[in-house]
Amino acid sequence: MKKILALLMALSLIISLAACGAKGSDEETYATDFGNSEVQQNDYQLSQDVPEGSVVDGVMTYIDGGDSVLQKTVAPWLDTCVLYEVNVRQYTEEGTFKAFEEHLDRLKDMGVNTLWLMPIHPISETERKGTLGSYYAVSDYKDVNPEFGTIEDFQHLLDKAHEMGFKVILDWVANHTGWDNAWIKEHDDWYVHKDDGSIKSPYDWTDTAQLDYENYQMRAEMIDAMRYWVEDIGVDGFRCDHAIGVPANFWNAAVYKLKSVNSDIMMLAETSATQGLTEYAFDTCYNDMLYGQALMTKGGVATSSIQDGMVVSPNYLGDSFPMNYLDNHDKNSYEGSIVGRFGDTYPPLLALTYLTPGIPLIYTSDEMGYDHEIEFFEKDTVKWNENPKYAPLMTALSKLKTSNSALASTNRDLAILEPDNSKLFGFTRSDGDNTVIYLANLGKEAIEGINVDLGVDKATCVLHVKGDEVDTTEKEMTAADFNGRDYQPYEFYILTV
Repeated sequence: MKKILALLMALSLIISLAACGAKGSDEETYATDFGNSEVQQNDYQLSQDVPEGSVVDGVMTYIDGGDSVLQKTVAPWLDTCVLYEVNVRQYTEEGTFKAFEEHLDRLKDMGVNTLWLMPIHPISETERKGTLGSYYAVSDYKDVNPEFGTIEDFQHLLDKAHEMGFKVILDWVANHTGWDNAWIKEHDDWYVHKDDGSIKSPYDWTDTAQLDYENYQMRAEMIDAMRYWVEDIGVDGFRCDHAIGVPANFWNAAVYKLKSVNSDIMMLAETSATQGLTEYAFDTCYNDMLYGQALMTKGGVATSSIQDGMVVSPNYLGDSFPMNYLDNHDKNSYEGSIVGRFGDTYPPLLALTYLTPGIPLIYTSDEMGYDHEIEFFEKDTVKWNENPKYAPLMTALSKLKTSNSALASTNRDLAILEPDNSKLFGFTRSDGDNTVIYLANLGKEAIEGINVDLGVDKATCVLHVKGDEVDTTEKEMTAADFNGRDYQPYEFYILTV
């Protein structure tokens, strides 16, 4: 009863404040920022779970579609997104923003158009793991790691990237902070505590402290920090670490605030999709199923099973879509190099990540097939070579992804082909105007005399990969060309109509 009365009092306060400054319909709901008496419109409905006595603008909400900012939208630029994860510490010997800038031209030439920077914030020293610590033990959400440079250096990198046509998103760690974060000293109640009264670490991440999302003042401060990077600095969105560990209604509130500043931001959740996450807040989530099936392909599992990870799950609501990956910092550092995990299956599976509904991800050094597990807590500079082995393949795939509307990230069309030998895997993507066809031998043995119905009389071969040969010469091929054809191990074709 006490809680109900408190809620009614809170709602009464909101209504009375709205009466003084409301504009428009009587149905609109207003509230105040925590600790701020200025009345602001937000078109949110406060949930019954708001703590007693709390009136927090946009922190605990139901989604109300009456506000245009609350409509589920996906920024148009995401349809052609080619995402590249940047490990700033290890990218160059200097490990700085300035040094990384020297690689922008190369990445641009490779067709990359979106950069995801692993966390750039200062790293806590208390309970630090290794010599340099984890990027994910943040000590200050509104500053940059001095190892990388200054905030001015980051702004210069961001401005240059934008001038070159890149989008830039930051890795955001909302589930926990490092032990040196000022919030611990100033707001001990913003954290989860153990029975003995000490602050808890999540899982075995002992270098971090678990934030308490039952505390709505902390939520408001977290949203304010995210908004700083979008509004004041100009980043284009966030990859959200351990997104499933944070309540979906927090992400909804945060994205409402962020899209009020820039409606075209990108939001990527580090988790498999859930309807709660994609209903409003997130454009894209990790395609963990496709990753697992890609790993099994190397082991000789029937290649036809990989299609299960290509079909867009019902958990992707609206125009949200999967993020398809074979590598990232976690996989590389803890499960082995890209070469160790995929070997010769890497080229055809890489192509698959570009052509499958959604967007592809490339991790630092994947373009050269770096056979090394990059250290996570120590300095371990990538040993670059002048001609990364897989850069030509990535360039060709990026060109196709960004120029052919059938491969738009939000297009879910997918039709699996049925050759007369199940060892050949093929599918088509179409949007009515354009069609892309993929045919591949994903196995380690040659297959001979395969017949397959492409569904068209002729098509243009735009990419043919056989061994180390990457042929981007466009040539017309007929349906008859694919009757009785042989395929070497890992050989594949990409055709367009």
